[in-house]
Amino acid sequence: MPFEWTPGYWQGWRESSNPYRQFKSERDRTLTVEALELRDGECVLEVGCGYGWITEALHRAARIHWVGLDHSPSMVQRLRAALPTLAPHTFVGDARCLPVASSSFDKLLCTGVLMHVNGESEALREFARVLRPGGRLVCSINNAFSPFSIPVRVHNSFKNGFIQNFCRPGSFRSSLRALGFDVCGMRGDALVVTVPLQVGPISIPPRFLFRLLSSLDQWAVERVPWLAYEIWFAAVKRKNASRAT
Repeated sequence: MPFEWTPGYWQGWRESSNPYRQFKSERDRTLTVEALELRDGECVLEVGCGYGWITEALHRAARIHWVGLDHSPSMVQRLRAALPTLAPHTFVGDARCLPVASSSFDKLLCTGVLMHVNGESEALREFARVLRPGGRLVCSINNAFSPFSIPVRVHNSFKNGFIQNFCRPGSFRSSLRALGFDVCGMRGDALVVTVPLQVGPISIPPRFLFRLLSSLDQWAVERVPWLAYEIWFAAVKRKNASRAT
């Protein structure tokens, strides 16, 4: 049976008791909110909103006009149940064919999604289309230069129908520029503490090393983000980009 994203699977990962996974989730939220630079009154599209694990942080950061979209009906259903005030603004849809008007959003967020999409270039073109000139895109990729890239790809090869692409940061930056974006930031989640393994009762890395490893890791990743497992890009759509896209 092909792999299917479900709220139970994703929520179990994001809200795990494993301190390394908790570190990863909190780091993701922090990077996202900081990169978006949200302001009151802005129109924000969240592509791949899932069950809302980042959505709540966005609404705490500013009074925004939010629209959420996810490919999974069960994810959308879970978010609507958890955040009923947002239910009218949450839809099922495809990142490669966004059901919204051109130049209609100030900010667009797509984190933890592109690596699981066949047709990344189509999605990026859609992001460029729906953002207003001067609008900000924040998206993340899995990094081909990460030390975990090859082991994770080997592990995923045993999952039927599971898609997880790894991209070179320079190539992704070039793709954004070609679509009319100026890249203004690149930050990584972590170098070595982001993909913990659990083998029975044994955690790799060990839990007792979490504080030391996470502190060292966060110090290092700010200096060499191009080795991070997942990299966040912040980019601004050029004023004349509407003609190019």
